[in-house]
Amino acid sequence: MTLHTLLKPMQVSVDTAPSLMGDTAGFVSHYGNIALEKAVFFVPKILIALIILWIGLWIAKRVYNGLQKRFAANPRVDTMIGNLASKTVKFGIIAATLLTAIAVVGVDVAKVFVILSAATLAIGLALQGSMANVAAGLMLVIFRPYKLGDYVEVAGEEGVVDDLNMFTTTLITLDNIKVIIANSEVRGNTIKNFSTLGIRRVDVDFGIDYDDDMDKAIKIIKTTADKDTRVLSEPEGPWAKVAMLNDSSVDIQMRVWCKVDDYWDVRFDLIKNVKEAFDKGGISIPYPHCVEIEKK
Repeated sequence: MTLHTLLKPMQVSVDTAPSLMGDTAGFVSHYGNIALEKAVFFVPKILIALIILWIGLWIAKRVYNGLQKRFAANPRVDTMIGNLASKTVKFGIIAATLLTAIAVVGVDVAKVFVILSAATLAIGLALQGSMANVAAGLMLVIFRPYKLGDYVEVAGEEGVVDDLNMFTTTLITLDNIKVIIANSEVRGNTIKNFSTLGIRRVDVDFGIDYDDDMDKAIKIIKTTADKDTRVLSEPEGPWAKVAMLNDSSVDIQMRVWCKVDDYWDVRFDLIKNVKEAFDKGGISIPYPHCVEIEKK
């Protein structure tokens, strides 16, 4: 007997079924016996199905956690690929457990597949945008333009990659804001990865007065940068040259190389240190002046 048989409308002969109007007690007794027979037949199967579900979910959780630990301990396995593989195995075990439980109850699994296929097609047509995100997520996992922990700019947003799943990419900005971006938006825009090469160049412009000695200012900038132990000598040591002649200042651009993790500290510290060195060396930084004109 299957669940399909159970759910079929009960057809009882008029001659054998007690009349509801004529014999209420007999009617209740008759259909009570039928319900009891069905319960005796199906309750053990339902209990077994629930036990199978509990065991399957427990196994899925243990396998997922075990794979996560093994992938994390293996430096040759990319973190994003490890997460995706772990989740795929987990959901595969859960799906197999559900189908097994359904089969134990007595439902035809082949019919379930037919229903799921039709539902999947309908959902896919209704959620074409989500399917585009899934396709983009697969492309991001395969080509790996960034990995977890990289500092990137995607779809106009900058931050550290915190998560990548089949639908979205999650960034954590420098001011600790979580930004969630659809994968289709990521794939459709320029991706800048500031971490993948290991080093970055810090570019800072300093404006000095036209009456100041440009060569002296350049020497001060280079000397100040050389004193910072975080500044690298390769691929090039501290560099400074006149970059622009503005209306009220001569702009000197400084370029130094540093490790990715030191970028912001090096940038901010050098701005402060160069300003202090300019003050000691007699180099002035021009700023706007307001002149009040009084008409008589």
